[in-house]
Amino acid sequence: MDASQNPPDSSGQRTPQAGSKLLSLFNLQPGEVRAVLLAAAMFFCILCGYFFIRPVRDAFGVERGMSTLYSLFVATMVVSLAMNPVFSWLVGRFDRRVFLPIAYGSVVLMLLGFAAWRHWAGDDTASVWSGRIFFVWLSVMNLFMTGLFWSLMADCFGPEDSRRVFPTIAVGGTLGALLGSAAAWAVSGYPFELFGKDLFDLGLKLTPPQMMLVAAGFVTLAGAASVAMSRIRPRLDAGAEESPRRSAMREAMDGMRLAVRSRYLLFIASYIALLAVLATFLYFTQNALVLAAENSESGRVGAFASIDFWTQFATLIVQLFVTARLMRWLGVGWTLALLPVLVLAGYGMLAMGEARAWSAAWMLAAITIIQAVFRAGKYAILRPARESLFTVLDRDEKYKAKSLIDTFVYRAGDTAGAGVSAALSALALGTMTALSLTVAPIAIVMAGLALSLGAERTRRAAPAAGEQ
Repeated sequence: MDASQNPPDSSGQRTPQAGSKLLSLFNLQPGEVRAVLLAAAMFFCILCGYFFIRPVRDAFGVERGMSTLYSLFVATMVVSLAMNPVFSWLVGRFDRRVFLPIAYGSVVLMLLGFAAWRHWAGDDTASVWSGRIFFVWLSVMNLFMTGLFWSLMADCFGPEDSRRVFPTIAVGGTLGALLGSAAAWAVSGYPFELFGKDLFDLGLKLTPPQMMLVAAGFVTLAGAASVAMSRIRPRLDAGAEESPRRSAMREAMDGMRLAVRSRYLLFIASYIALLAVLATFLYFTQNALVLAAENSESGRVGAFASIDFWTQFATLIVQLFVTARLMRWLGVGWTLALLPVLVLAGYGMLAMGEARAWSAAWMLAAITIIQAVFRAGKYAILRPARESLFTVLDRDEKYKAKSLIDTFVYRAGDTAGAGVSAALSALALGTMTALSLTVAPIAIVMAGLALSLGAERTRRAAPAAGEQ
């Protein structure tokens, strides 16, 4: 075979023709395969562990009814704000090769502690409080863990590379979420059905503390993967001098200062806050339906897990066949604008159904479809696109300001959405028509922010592209 048909890659090795087709299918370049596979495996472990115990968190959240859910959202926002100074200080003090394994190791230890507390909680009060604290803790830790992962990815891949590899890496996370939610569904004892037919029964039922132990194992694997990732993919700005050590308070304020002074970061924060509001509207509706349908803790865990499973299944299909091409065809801005437009169309359908007096079964089916579309779009399309926005920022902005946005800003949007939902219910305006009118301006503003962010990202990425 002629050498010209098999050009050498960056390491000097020749890539077989079949391998070239595989690289083209996943939009990768020679020399990236090992790093991308490891990153996908790391994201797989993070989301598999999270989605395995996410239904447990949701079941704990409605353990005493919907009345406590708003309080839990407020507590989550407060804890997120309190955690940001600690996170910013740690990031400013330690290299990621030291910080990430310690962070994931701490999550493992806390999971073991919660498992022990829940298992040995003898009285009802201790059991309820363990559930409430776990709800808040996992809601905060999930954002920190996911944010840390994508910050690591933004540190390892440049602005142009991120558009190609992030969608592929995100598939690994979706596979983990799919497996985690399917496993949670299977071990909850909830019927595992497809089109009304019971598919299988594992004959294995785990308690929430046992599920926490399994999740701890996956987080341990993610920590190990972060160590390997730092070794095979050195930081892009590894040659930069380390910034001088500063006081904890000054490090804590850096993220907020960076976010407030940058119009670009303010737009990102606004978009993410509004996204959280839309997500919370759907979350409250979903929880109320599950609480009404299931009386037992295991039943609620299984119901939440089944919703997660079908959502992740839809997400995987979108990622495999749509996401990478969509970002390439539409660009980051139009990709980010797509989700709020779809949500607005979905709520328009609900308002029409309410006006035409659709049956409860048809309305429930419509809400389920909207939830699946929203969450599939959020994980498969929006997440890679919005993470790509951070690749044109410097290291402090990637870690410190991004952490503030991913945690406190997102949870502030959660709290605002929960407050609006509670206010609509209190005013007897919790109808689909009223909710649609509330969602419409939010979706329009999000679309405008998305297009502005896409244009600004392109402008910032231009100098880096010109240097290559």
